[in-house]
Amino acid sequence: MKKILCLMMIALFGGEQLVFAATNTGANFLKIGVGAKAVGMGSAYTAVADDPTAIYWNPAGLSRLSKRELGIMHSEWLLGTKYDFMGYAHPVPWGTVGLGITRLSASELEGRSSAREATGRFSAAGTAYIIGFSMPLSCHSGLGVNIKYLTSQLSSDSASTFAIDLGTIHKLEDKPVSLGMSLQNIGPGMKFISQRDPLPLSLVVGGAYQMSGLFGMVLDLKYELYDRKLSVGIGTEYTILSVLFLRAGYVSYVAQAVGEQRIASSFLSGLGGGFGLKLGNYTADYVFMPFGDLGNIQKVSLGAKF
Repeated sequence: MKKILCLMMIALFGGEQLVFAATNTGANFLKIGVGAKAVGMGSAYTAVADDPTAIYWNPAGLSRLSKRELGIMHSEWLLGTKYDFMGYAHPVPWGTVGLGITRLSASELEGRSSAREATGRFSAAGTAYIIGFSMPLSCHSGLGVNIKYLTSQLSSDSASTFAIDLGTIHKLEDKPVSLGMSLQNIGPGMKFISQRDPLPLSLVVGGAYQMSGLFGMVLDLKYELYDRKLSVGIGTEYTILSVLFLRAGYVSYVAQAVGEQRIASSFLSGLGGGFGLKLGNYTADYVFMPFGDLGNIQKVSLGAKF
């Protein structure tokens, strides 16, 4: 049962970079990135978030939107789980309001006792309901804040809590450089069953450089304060005829431990690549990420401006 529960907890509460080993936090489904575009660029989106997924990466990025936008994502995640996102951004006179929901779910999980006897099937899920507010400080800078209601459910047990995110974003005047910073998951923690764990509080600093009108690079440094872990995400995007976008990225985490068992991983486990299509006000994006014995992750996103 221990192994089954460990694997299930990775699927429900683990992060995209699979830094589950020796974690000191709960509700780690909050670490799983949203949007095929962002994830395809190494999850380095803090300085360039400019669509509804900004409500996840950096709420300040919502201030860059000039039209109403809707974005959705579906992912067949690891170990038979599903991960979904829906976001909506609406510009108002003083800034932009955003709404979002992320949900990681697993159904028909098989439970077993310590004697390896079947105890029936159950489901599990982690959900975040988000409302974000962003306002421009100037034509180059913006600030943003999220308020989040978080829930976790494991069979008949459940837990809930609140959290906030803070973010800022700035584009250097007359230079192809953007900078961003966000502080994510500030909150009282989540008490699940009999134990209260802190949320995965993280400080993220990002930068972006547009080398030309066709080629850009992004970089994020993420520090998880309770786990004292640093990750580095780097990505690139190449534009063809303003219609086709080719993307690749890499995240520094490449190994995973489950209890005392080490799962072999390779360099490819931090790699992701994909592409996007843009037709007028409509976009479609795809990303593929290999994870060795744990399987592969694929994400598909659709977006619309109106």
